[in-house]
Amino acid sequence: MRIQGRAFKDITLEKAIRIGAGIGQIAGSRNLVVSGRDAFRVSRMLKRAITAGVMSTGAEVMDFHASLTGELSYAIKRFGARMGFMVSYDPSENGVLIRVYSSPGYELLGEDLKVVFESVDKELREPSEVGWIYYAEYMHRLYAAAVSSFIKGDVISSQKQSIVIGPDLEPYDVILTELSHTLNLDQTVIGGPQVLKYPMYDTMNKIGKVVDALGADLGILLSHDGAAITTYTKTLGYLIPEELLLIVSERYSQGSRVTLLNPVPSKFAKYIENKGFDVMIIDDEQKLQYINRRERPALSSTWRGEYTTPVFSLGYDSVVFYAQTLESIAENGSRVFGEITLLRRDLDANIIENEKGLKLCLEKPSGMTMWGCRYVEGDQVVTLMYQPRIDGFMVVKDRVAEPNVE
Repeated sequence: MRIQGRAFKDITLEKAIRIGAGIGQIAGSRNLVVSGRDAFRVSRMLKRAITAGVMSTGAEVMDFHASLTGELSYAIKRFGARMGFMVSYDPSENGVLIRVYSSPGYELLGEDLKVVFESVDKELREPSEVGWIYYAEYMHRLYAAAVSSFIKGDVISSQKQSIVIGPDLEPYDVILTELSHTLNLDQTVIGGPQVLKYPMYDTMNKIGKVVDALGADLGILLSHDGAAITTYTKTLGYLIPEELLLIVSERYSQGSRVTLLNPVPSKFAKYIENKGFDVMIIDDEQKLQYINRRERPALSSTWRGEYTTPVFSLGYDSVVFYAQTLESIAENGSRVFGEITLLRRDLDANIIENEKGLKLCLEKPSGMTMWGCRYVEGDQVVTLMYQPRIDGFMVVKDRVAEPNVE
């Protein structure tokens, strides 16, 4: 459960102020709350309303303007903030998603959000003091520097990889440019539509065609709030979430813990486990957050393509995962691509035309993602991943992995 709904219908300005007051009450007077939003104007307006609610409780706000979910999680830990929030907008559905974070940088879900929800129906308190607001104009560069220091930059720089990235939205223009300069990358940015309707096959198609035309090493598709990522390669096309996780796992030692949110294809889970990792399959996203906070695994992912690197920060962070992908490919790309090719044969991946794939994603009780969709039929998990070379979807069917966490 998250705070979400239609802008100005379910999430009104008054409700946004009350949500902010709830966040501020949890944080406490004079304590710090970090705030962020995506690049859309609706998000800007609602973030200001939430900020007003936070300030009415006496809490202080550090405002990052347009930002990413990973920046919020990192900043809460870096600056010792008590709380944080991120506002994202889906223009195709007039939908708003408000992520709420707590120290040291994990997202509140389900039962943990009850305190915030309860504040929505209460009368606002008369403020005894009003908090202050700070504008952190330097945050993007600070965050990019932290990401680049987390990986082996010299290994990446020595190869001068060519990367195609989309869509071109704030604040990626600052963060990814800073990273590309630091890591000696040849970066090409593809503009995307302002209406980010999922799956984003138009943008995926552009990225794939530009990678093929330029002979680039990788194409990267990022969600507009920085939570999710998928990757296009010259040999395999777009990678499903578990394939990308397999690539990044190469930089971690055997015995490291990996936590995955179901539904996960059983053969992928078994394959990662056979490579020597301690794999935990979890059915509930709130439980996944609890385990990540307590256990600090090496890697964590959801089937939507959201990744967490708990030793860096506790929130979904596509940028740090992108940086880790570059490092893993620089060191082990050819070998791990060969492993994925063999694994796909074992999974017996099929191809269906574009219109049929989109129809399936819309008709099934599925989880729609920026790259396609995933749904469960009986004991089978079905993944549809758009592939631009055929203008259709790769379909992977496998048994759903059994959860191994009570």
